[in-house]
Amino acid sequence: MAHRDNPEFLSASTIKGDKVVNTAGEDLGKIEELMIDVDDGRIAYAALSFGGFLGMGNKLFAIPWQALKLRLHEHTFLLDIPKETLERAEGFDKDNWPAADREWLSDTYTYYGYQPYWQRRAEEQTEIRGEVGAERLSRESASENPIFLSADSIKGNKVVNRDGNDIGKIDEIMIDLQDGNVAYAAVSHGGILGIGSKLFAIPWKAFSLRIRDNAFILDIPEETFDKAEGFDKSHWPLTRQELSGTFTHYGFEPYWQAAAVGAGVSAGVMGETEAEKMSRMERERKGLVKTDEELKARQERERLEGLKETQEEKISRLEQERMERERQTETERERLSRLEKEQMELENQSRVEKEKLAGLEKELQESIRLEETEKVSRLEKEVNLLQGQEQSRRERLAQLESERARVGKLEETEKERLARLEKERMEAERREESEKERLARLEKERMEAERKVETEQERLARLEKERTEAEKRHETEKERLAGLGTGGVMAAKGAETGYAKMARTEGIAGREGPEFLSASTIKGNKVVNTAGEDLGKIEELMIDLDEGRIGYAVLSFGGFLGLGDKLFSIPWNSLSLRVHEHSFVLDVPKETLEKAEGFDKDNWPVTTRESLSQTYNYYGHEPYWQREATERTGLPGEIGSERVSGKDVTAGRESPEFLSAGTIKGDKVINTEGEDLGKIEELMIDLDDGRVGYAVLSFGGFLGMGDKLFAIPWKALSLKVHEHAFVLNIPKDVLKDAEGFDKDRWPLTRDSLFRTYTYYGYQPYWQKRETAEVTGVTGETAESPREREPARMERRAQSESHGQLKTAEEKMAQQDKERIKRMEETETDKEKLERLERERTVAERREKKYQ
Repeated sequence: MAHRDNPEFLSASTIKGDKVVNTAGEDLGKIEELMIDVDDGRIAYAALSFGGFLGMGNKLFAIPWQALKLRLHEHTFLLDIPKETLERAEGFDKDNWPAADREWLSDTYTYYGYQPYWQRRAEEQTEIRGEVGAERLSRESASENPIFLSADSIKGNKVVNRDGNDIGKIDEIMIDLQDGNVAYAAVSHGGILGIGSKLFAIPWKAFSLRIRDNAFILDIPEETFDKAEGFDKSHWPLTRQELSGTFTHYGFEPYWQAAAVGAGVSAGVMGETEAEKMSRMERERKGLVKTDEELKARQERERLEGLKETQEEKISRLEQERMERERQTETERERLSRLEKEQMELENQSRVEKEKLAGLEKELQESIRLEETEKVSRLEKEVNLLQGQEQSRRERLAQLESERARVGKLEETEKERLARLEKERMEAERREESEKERLARLEKERMEAERKVETEQERLARLEKERTEAEKRHETEKERLAGLGTGGVMAAKGAETGYAKMARTEGIAGREGPEFLSASTIKGNKVVNTAGEDLGKIEELMIDLDEGRIGYAVLSFGGFLGLGDKLFSIPWNSLSLRVHEHSFVLDVPKETLEKAEGFDKDNWPVTTRESLSQTYNYYGHEPYWQREATERTGLPGEIGSERVSGKDVTAGRESPEFLSAGTIKGDKVINTEGEDLGKIEELMIDLDDGRVGYAVLSFGGFLGMGDKLFAIPWKALSLKVHEHAFVLNIPKDVLKDAEGFDKDRWPLTRDSLFRTYTYYGYQPYWQKRETAEVTGVTGETAESPREREPARMERRAQSESHGQLKTAEEKMAQQDKERIKRMEETETDKEKLERLERERTVAERREKKYQ
């Protein structure tokens, strides 16, 4: 039995959004919309979205209402359709609903195995009312209104009476869950007829759609509204029993009773012939009905006859109302025709009145013209007099203006002359100031040149003195160490010679700052010219991977000399550090910079030595690799075939010749076995010749080396370009015993770096240059090769005659002897034995490397 906890009706808003499950309890989707058949007042179909179920995507699907069953307490609907049927179903897009008609919907009903409701009802109506399907189709096709409307589009539509007066709006549509009929529409009447803000249940058959006005016409007399009982929003009619009285009050038969009658009559009564019907009625009239079944059938017939009479009365009343409306329409047409005729008469009268007014206006203007003629004549005389006086004043003003213009021109000429004189005076003062500055600069350069000459002379004298003392110490040490044997001599490591000390003395004699600076410190430093003008800054340092030195510095000049925002490749030799100003001086003339070719920041060229050679030549510098090749010519230990072989290896490799310091920083470091050692933290640049003094490596926790930093000679690293890594060719045991440095105590001089190079078994690059100087191949004098050759041969012969060093190995042995001498003076016997054993091992490894 239906009650408020088990309602027979639910609102369309309540049903929309409820989830849909199958017989297995699987979640299929939800009800997106209910489509209402406007003529029949029932749900044509429910629009369902299945989400991703069975891969059906986000389309919508039209489902017959009969296929859905409510599970009230779960707030869900059960869809009893097999999976394979759903999988083959055709849906439609949310933004492209089909232009639905009953023919389209009939295919949908048939696909899901249901008979369309209008066909079933048509059969019933054919039996009861005698209306055939052809008549119904003709009536539906003649209507301009749509067949189906969504519940959402109906809700909120206004409701008007027969006269077009606004009654209220449709607040909700209540759905009969048993058969999908629209049980009633909940209408809020507002304040019409003093009804207040209650809601009223109105049978759907009382409405007719007026599509052009987006409104529903309510076909119920006003006196019926006066007696209507509404309901509060908190107490809606939810059962057929509650709704039955409402239908009767408005003069409509409840739709569920009509369905029952149709079913009963079609099942029993309508199968009789006319003779049988007359015979049955005669028997009933004579009291021959004896059984309960016959009694009930008679009562049902009587009730049906009563309903038929009520229906006929309603049809008669509606016909009378239609005729009344036609009479009212005819009366309205006559009234409009009369008003139109009156309007035409008024327009004629208005036209005659306008013509009369135009004549009076013309007469008035003529009178005014005659009266004003004399006045106009007098005024013309006065105007002529005033015009003569005005002309005289204008001529006087023109004369004064001409005089003022002449005076102004003279004044402007005088101002221009004074401005030109002032400009010439300022130009003369500027030239005088420039000349004074030029003379001061020349005087300063002269004094600087004299000071450099004096310093150079003192340095040469000191070097000559140190060289003599070194030769003496060498002879003495050679005799003392003769007993140590070949192993002891080769094992000696880390001592510096007098020539190394001279080189360092020469390097730092005139320097107040460090010998090394990190690439990160140099990058971003500003660049000035010799006049102190700001040119730009250093954007990047490009490292020659073979030589381990700066191939070129990348400078940005900003807007200086109109050079724009391009980048320029500058040889390192062109830059000199001003340490206290944190800047570099670029000694290149302005006209050379103006004609230089730069490159875009986003399009760096692929630099090779061939292309870089043109840059060096443009700025007037010999490429360092050509200069070093000249210095190496004739050096002991390297022959021409070896140099050619080295060049061929470089030319045939796949790795680049140059990489930026920013690219190298952060690259990982591995050993020859492929083990990850750490990464490159920084590159330290030798400010004298632009070489990479050393690479700063952090090894992390490798071999328990902690978080210290380590200075590694560049020659110990080789690039693996495809792995973005550098290979460190130093054995594990050497790395394990290496001494690192803290992050706040970096090696900044060649003195502090000398021990590191010798520990790893590499000759310091500045000693190679000393060897070239000792053997007479410096390549740095201003003499031509033909003039320099005799002097070089003479120095080499003199060096050999005095017993000086001939090879890099002999020089390192000399350094070892001196270091051993200093250490013997302070160390104990035990320390001496440990040292000799350790150095013998390292020396053997280095000897194998040289072999």
